[in-house]
Amino acid sequence: MELHVAALAQMKGLPTEALDALVSRTVELLDKPWDARTLYQDQPEFRQTTFGDAGIMYFKVDEGAELLTIFNVTWVG
Repeated sequence: MELHVAALAQMKGLPTEALDALVSRTVELLDKPWDARTLYQDQPEFRQTTFGDAGIMYFKVDEGAELLTIFNVTWVG
């Protein structure tokens, strides 16, 4: 798993509840990265999923490198 610098900046100041939910959902995705909605129909490696009660994260799956890169995190709680 890798965090893009933009996602890291967006995570600053997240409440503990949100950070815990983000970590929990990320762990689930490491086992099942395709268990999320596609972001672009023609690029299925780009995905989005919710975490906690009011969060959404966007990520890219690179099966060849066995890498999940989170590039955007939004928390509206």
